[in-house]
Amino acid sequence: MDTYIIDAELEHYFGERLSSSNREALRRLYIRATSRFSGEELEEYKRRLRAHARAYAKLGRMLQSPFRHMETALFMSSLTLFVAGVVMFVSGSFPAMVACSTAAGFVGMIECYRKLAEHWWRYGVMEAVYRELAESLTEG
Repeated sequence: MDTYIIDAELEHYFGERLSSSNREALRRLYIRATSRFSGEELEEYKRRLRAHARAYAKLGRMLQSPFRHMETALFMSSLTLFVAGVVMFVSGSFPAMVACSTAAGFVGMIECYRKLAEHWWRYGVMEAVYRELAESLTEG
């Protein structure tokens, strides 16, 4: 039993779970599992699948943190650029450059915030789906 097979199965389940219900995705998972394995191998496969699902759920939980992504540093850089533009605007120096830097900082902050929110959503869904799978495999 190869780890690649289990990872491919988990990715397949994740895609099915996003497009259908939990029962339907689990039914398809069991059909694929019983077509590949039987008896003791099937139990070992389900045990390994459950362990990988738990690990992926923990990974999703960890990756929800905004400090794990490059966009946080870019957000802080854009914030610094925006604040510097505001300070320069208040002091009255270089109006064209001030306008460009302030606008660039503001747009950069919006884009980075949008990307961070997308990461947070994606990894939150990933954690929930894999946690749900691990619980379903534990129950039966």
